[in-house]
Amino acid sequence: MYNTQFYNIWNYNYIQKQVDEQYRRNQMILSFDCAHKLKEFLDSVDKVDPQYQSQTAAECCAVLMDYAKRHGWVSV
Repeated sequence: MYNTQFYNIWNYNYIQKQVDEQYRRNQMILSFDCAHKLKEFLDSVDKVDPQYQSQTAAECCAVLMDYAKRHGWVSV
C-alpha cells in the first residue's frame, strides 16, 4: 500500500503537528538547561565565604532587578 511517512509529507496537519512537537521538545530542553544553570549558580554561592555571602546575595538581587526592568516585569 502507501508508505505513510512519504504520504505524510503532503499532509499539512501532520507537518504542523511535527513542527509543534519539535518546538515543544526544544522548549523543554531550554527549560532543563536553564534549571541546570540555576543549580550550578546556587552551588557556586556555597563556595563564597559566609562573611561575603550577603554581598553576593545583594549583587544577585541587583542583576535580577536589572533583568526584570529590561523585560518590563517591574517599572521603577
